[in-house]
Amino acid sequence: MQKKLPYVRDRLIEGYFWILGVYFEPQHSHTRIFLMKTSMWLIVLDDTYDNYGTYEELKIFSDAVQRWSMSCLDLLPEYMKLIYQELLNHHQEMEESLEKEGKTYQIHYVIEMAKEVLENNLVEAKWLKEGYMPTLEEYMSVSMKTCTYGLMIARSFVGRVDNMVTEDTFKWVATYPPIIKAACLVLRLMDDITTHKEEQERGRVASSIECYQKETGASEKEACEFISNMVEDAWKVINRESLRPTDIPFPLLPSTINFARACDVIYKVNDSYTHARKEMINHIKSLLVHPLAI
Repeated sequence: MQKKLPYVRDRLIEGYFWILGVYFEPQHSHTRIFLMKTSMWLIVLDDTYDNYGTYEELKIFSDAVQRWSMSCLDLLPEYMKLIYQELLNHHQEMEESLEKEGKTYQIHYVIEMAKEVLENNLVEAKWLKEGYMPTLEEYMSVSMKTCTYGLMIARSFVGRVDNMVTEDTFKWVATYPPIIKAACLVLRLMDDITTHKEEQERGRVASSIECYQKETGASEKEACEFISNMVEDAWKVINRESLRPTDIPFPLLPSTINFARACDVIYKVNDSYTHARKEMINHIKSLLVHPLAI
């Protein structure tokens, strides 16, 4: 799809590297394929909402997603028709694959979470259009959804072969329990720390850094330190929750934790997903290209 939409980042290899950080086990290849396809259309949606679509176009698209029907296709701008078709076709493909296993109920939950992500993406687009600076609390409430980790964690349970996933698993994810909320915080805030300057130069919506500065009068350095401490606190929550009894089988937790761990590679120094520098390239070569020494 990226070839037909030139404004979209082409991050196939980086995306696969990220997903391997979540699920590397051979038996999860089916789920890994779902996650990889999901990450590709999420980057299309992210770049469309952040960098290309007008607010009016995004409003039409968001309304169409809430309706989730091919009958909405004619209402969309031409370039959005491809995006919308791919979005619905991707989920139809997932549903057909799961039908053989009697697990089509899983699709309902991931579709509802996808709708929630795009609903909140539109809120951010409205903030940008109106030049509105949210409070840190407002920002975190919305970006908890738009970071897409909640949705990705739900999708990480789709099509697993171990039969541990039930409908209650998806209900649990949809409530954003502490461990999922903390994983979302790690992604959102580490991303903000490494990208906020570039985002502001491009005239994008305020990040947690700018929200905290505006709210408290802090310097950029002080704001970054405060947000870094929030990341550390989120990791404490992840560690604590991983040692407690959970509402889902314990073997399902590692993938959730791995989503947060991946951020420590992708965003440790800079945004290695958008700008794959030498360190990231070496990581990818080490994992996927160079043979292991035995």
